[in-house]
Amino acid sequence: MNRLNAIVSLIDRCEVVADIGTDHGYVAEMLLNNDICNKVIASDINEGPLNSAINHLTQVELDDRTDFRLGSGMTILNEGEANVSVIAGMGGDLISKIVDDSLDIAKSLDYLIIQPMTNIDTIRKYLYDNGFSIDEEIIVKEYHFYYFILKVIKKQEIIEDEIYYTVSKYLFDNKNLLLLEYLKKMYKTNNIILKNLCNSKKSDVTKKIEEVNNRNFRIEWMINQYEC
Repeated sequence: MNRLNAIVSLIDRCEVVADIGTDHGYVAEMLLNNDICNKVIASDINEGPLNSAINHLTQVELDDRTDFRLGSGMTILNEGEANVSVIAGMGGDLISKIVDDSLDIAKSLDYLIIQPMTNIDTIRKYLYDNGFSIDEEIIVKEYHFYYFILKVIKKQEIIEDEIYYTVSKYLFDNKNLLLLEYLKKMYKTNNIILKNLCNSKKSDVTKKIEEVNNRNFRIEWMINQYEC
């Protein structure tokens, strides 16, 4: 399963999906072709990507079921216009800002589908701190990159261990095997970082060494749980 298929697989049959940052409109195309929704609101903050989506969806004759909007994030939505919002292919910091800028809209949706390209810890922490919970999560691997796709609902969840900002609690609880591969890669990478830090002559590395050591201690514990 690739990244786009994973995004679409988490969406239940509904009336309207908002595809925020639609780019070429590929997610919209997949949703409409598979009758997962009757209509897509496809938006982008920039005219270029939005025009690409308009051209593509017109070519595949799906433009009549697509409402194209130019604007920033979910500010293009009114409450009740969409059942689901997809925010994918951006950094975790930007996704956090998009949700925060339209928090009332975000919480009025049935759920959000979020797929960050970077800073997964940032978006997970933001969600947990702002009254959201991760109801389901998929990890996919394309080439040597790992991508996490989150199905997010409005529900307060208390996270007692900060490692779950970096590592998916949902996938870990379900002993996902691709997550195990990801954990082993993180553990190896952290050991390289530790070696470089220990060889550093800078005076301010002690705290960083402690942080990476603590993180790797938790990751090692998680890896060992797969063998229990």
